[in-house]
Parts: sequence; C-alpha cells; structure tokens
Amino acid sequence: MSIDGITGLDHLVIATRDLDAARDAYTRLGFTVTPRGHHTQLKSANHTILFPTGTYLELLGIEEQRPANAHYAAFLRQREGIAAVALKTPDARAAVGPLTAAGFPVSEPVDFGRPVDLPGGSRDANFTITQIDPAATPADRVFLCQHHTPDLVWRPDQMVHANGATGLEALVIAAADPDAVAATYAKLLGGTVTDRGSARVVEPAHKSSVGSGDGQVPVLVATPDRLNWAWTADPAFATVALPFFAGFVLRVADPVKTQQALQKSKFPTVVGEGVLRVGSASACGAMIAFAQDFDLNSLIP
Repeated sequence: MSIDGITGLDHLVIATRDLDAARDAYTRLGFTVTPRGHHTQLKSANHTILFPTGTYLELLGIEEQRPANAHYAAFLRQREGIAAVALKTPDARAAVGPLTAAGFPVSEPVDFGRPVDLPGGSRDANFTITQIDPAATPADRVFLCQHHTPDLVWRPDQMVHANGATGLEALVIAAADPDAVAATYAKLLGGTVTDRGSARVVEPAHKSSVGSGDGQVPVLVATPDRLNWAWTADPAFATVALPFFAGFVLRVADPVKTQQALQKSKFPTVVGEGVLRVGSASACGAMIAFAQDFDLNSLIP
C-alpha cells in the first residue's frame, strides 16, 4: 500500500540546457509539444508532452538561477536527462505527515504557477509541490505535485501525437543494487516487487488501463548490463553514476505509425521484439522505448 496522499506517477522532468533544442528534438520524435510556459516564481521555463492517461513529460530549462531551481542548475552542470519524478497527490500539504512518518523527510510545500494562453485570454495553471529529501530517494529528486487547475494542463487538443504515444507505461531506473532501489519506490508507490533476475519491477497495486488517468505506472529497476540489451550500450551507462533515472516506456496505439514517425525524425532507432528504442543522445539524456503490447521481457530478456 502506498503512503497516504500519493496516488501514482504524475510526470517526469527532463532537464535541458537548451529548451529550444529540446522542443525541436521531441517534435522531431513525433510528439505534440505545448507552447513554452514560464514559472514566474521559480524562474524556469517548460514545454510539456501530455497523455490522456493523466501523465506527462516536462522539458524544463532554467531562465535565471535561483535557490528554488538550484537542484536543476546543479544537475545540468553534470548532464541533461530525467532530473526529477513527480508523484500525484490530491493534497501536497496533507501528505507531509504521512511521508515524514514513513521515513521520507520533506521540505516546506511550495505554491507556484504559470500563465496559460487560451482562446479567451490568459489564465494561471497553479500547483503545490512537496519536495522529498533527495537523500531518501535513490536515482534523484522525487516530489509530490498537486494540480489545482488540471483542466489548464491536460488540454484535449494537445494530447494527440504523430508517433501514436498514448501514455507512460514504465519508468526505468539503472541501478547497481536493484533490490534497495525497488524497495524504496515500492514503499512510496505501493504494490509489489517482482523479481526478474538482476532486475526488479515495482508493480502498482492496481495497474491502470489506457486513458484511466490514475498514474499507476510500474517502475523497472535493473543493472546497466540488463538495460544495455534494450538500448544498445547507451553512452549514459558509461558516464552517469548509479543509480539514475535512465528513461521511460511509452505505450503506442499503432507501432507502424510510431516507426514511420521515428524514421522521419532521422534519429537512430533500434527495433526488436515489438519495441522501438531511442537512445539518450537523441532525447536530451533520456532513453525512450515505444511499444503497443508492452512486455517487460522485451527490455530485460
């Protein structure tokens, strides 16, 4: 059972040094990328890639270094990639007590927003986040995200992608000790840990169906030698300290459509066992796998 107040995975934060280049790369990969947003209090900017499952990807860049974005500034001095994972919560403040009691120290919740341009004028999308102490979450930063205005984030006209992606199917973590890492995320998210040899899978208690919007996304934790098979010796495995958020799996509606979009992108793509894989060098430090009928054995045979 997950900690009270955490209801699933909300979004992945992909930090980038060049937000324009990141937007262009993900557009080339066949994603519909939203117009640039500006977090006025945090002095950061973003583009999002939205899915009808109630999850999304966030491409994040820093506009001006401030204490509030110090984590991302430090991360970007080392590399680009998945710098944080946001978990869903209906109340970021109410979750503080249960998190602390479960051994996950947190910082004071922070309220912020960003303007969203709409046909009738601009409105503010508002959020509250509660940051978990990074020392308690192996791989990198994890925080809780409460959406006060979800209708301004998940816009129906922005959730259809040329590559056919319909939602996050798994978060992938590279780790030297999969047992320890998986145990932490099982405690946060609930569910059970399944043994897959030198890999572990944190299976949600109730796996979501496509379009359900509940954020119940599995977490795959594996040693780099297992993930190398899927991403063909991605250079990140040789340069990034373990553990780290290596990438993610996306469900697609039509793999032929996905393959056509990736071929059009001209980024190197590996195809096999019904899975299409793009390396970190093509996606701002994140490894991506696309699959229609996803089977973890396709990534960790």
